[in-house]
Amino acid sequence: MQLSRRQFIGLVAAFGAGARARAVDLPFGLGRKDGFTFAAINDLHVLDAPSTAIVNRAVASINGNPEIAFTVVLGDLATAGKLVELGLARKSLDRLDRPCFVVPGNHDVETRSKDILGSYEKSFGDGCWSQKDRGWVFLGLDSCEGAASDVSVQPKRMDWLKKQVKRIDRDRPIALFAHHPFNPHSKAYRVKNADEVLGLFKDHCLRLVATGHWHGNQVEEQNGVLFTTTACCSSTRDNFDKTPEKGYRLFRVAEGTVTTEFVVVV
Repeated sequence: MQLSRRQFIGLVAAFGAGARARAVDLPFGLGRKDGFTFAAINDLHVLDAPSTAIVNRAVASINGNPEIAFTVVLGDLATAGKLVELGLARKSLDRLDRPCFVVPGNHDVETRSKDILGSYEKSFGDGCWSQKDRGWVFLGLDSCEGAASDVSVQPKRMDWLKKQVKRIDRDRPIALFAHHPFNPHSKAYRVKNADEVLGLFKDHCLRLVATGHWHGNQVEEQNGVLFTTTACCSSTRDNFDKTPEKGYRLFRVAEGTVTTEFVVVV
């Protein structure tokens, strides 16, 4: 099912409100027996209009793949959390033919503002959200601690996550999305209380934790959970792993398992 631009904008707006309530079924047929595919993109670091060019190319690439049901943006849409930067990022993402969901990164925080996430929330809604398909639960977690690079998930967010997990059937597959890495062997920036966060899922069926922040492709599996970070999709930042390729990540889901690949944006 494809959504019109008007439907897409409405869905994104409703998504932010829905994040404060219970999970609801997504309307685009993800529960098919033959599985589904989605994209994740991170660290856009939009600064000005020219810096959206690579984002627009990524959007065109995603739109050109009919297998992709939706896209998740894993934070750092902006450079300094300014409303104009976030607005430019939103304008590019509005070009997606299919739904897009977002979590904030530390560069989406406007440190000089009294409401440091005000511009982000005005553009994209709540930083934490829960949505479900007929087979999966998707959780978006605001992992930010101000504009810090090394963070712990804050108590308010931990409490929110605990409540969400309690509502999920133990055999229902779960995907967790955040900005800061949870990878057990991340080269840098692993969330300080990552083990505590992951421990909330010990009696549940967590299958995927997809993050950004460390600009590079890290993929590992531990205890049946796939952990990833991905190279940035930005013309204003370089990759930390020194690779030149920028792009996004595909996840293919089938019968409760997840496989992934990196897609270069040219």
